[in-house]
Amino acid sequence: MKHLFLALALLLAAAPTAVTEDPAPAPAAAPAAKADPETLEEWKPPLAKVREQLDLVELFAQSTRFGGMTVKVPGDLQRVPLELIEGTEELRKRDIELYVKELRFKDLRVAREPRALWVEAERPGLPALLDFATLGLSIEAKTKMGVIPLGATFTDGKLPLDFLLKPEGYDIGVLPERRKADAKMDNVKLEVGGPLTSGIANTFFKKTVANLVMKYGVGQTLKLGEKDLLSGGTAATLLQLKSGSAEEKAVSGVLDRLLEQ
Repeated sequence: MKHLFLALALLLAAAPTAVTEDPAPAPAAAPAAKADPETLEEWKPPLAKVREQLDLVELFAQSTRFGGMTVKVPGDLQRVPLELIEGTEELRKRDIELYVKELRFKDLRVAREPRALWVEAERPGLPALLDFATLGLSIEAKTKMGVIPLGATFTDGKLPLDFLLKPEGYDIGVLPERRKADAKMDNVKLEVGGPLTSGIANTFFKKTVANLVMKYGVGQTLKLGEKDLLSGGTAATLLQLKSGSAEEKAVSGVLDRLLEQ
């Protein structure tokens, strides 16, 4: 019997010890899919405003294919808020103020996403893309030496936009960082004032500055209403009527009345 107990003890000692393992952690729950912003009631009013504005911009774009269009920026919107724009420290140190006076568009085309997307984590938007043959800017720089006229002309470009929704309307992001790959804004020609001012202007008016002014100017232009984008003067330009002629006054008057409705 002693031999039997001894053999059993040796057998148990030689058997592998069972290892107790912790249970595998449960897989992490997949993040809940965000609802389609088109179906959320709080975003429907601002989305309707964006689509209405884009319809107007598309109408304006069609009119630029008849020789081009010029938009005069309203006086209270002309000053470029350099204090709010990154990369303008040098201009502000030199007490330079920039004003965008006019924008000129030729062969403008607008493409937009058919449905709103979550452009930011908690903010939907409607992406769009401007494709143009010419985008020109008339600018004034106010310096310690006086006012210097400047200009910039972008050609054969593509300019991405984000119409970002907010409860009371929308903001327009011009050339957002996330869409730099969609942009084509390299072909730009700068213009400065006469011989007496060109030397001063050349020290601060670079392509980077022209891009900053362009982004501000386009953003303000795309927010304008019918009376600024499609004025009676615009109709006369389309029909190439002589300024001040009876025909020009008639066409301008008809379109102005239509826009009042």
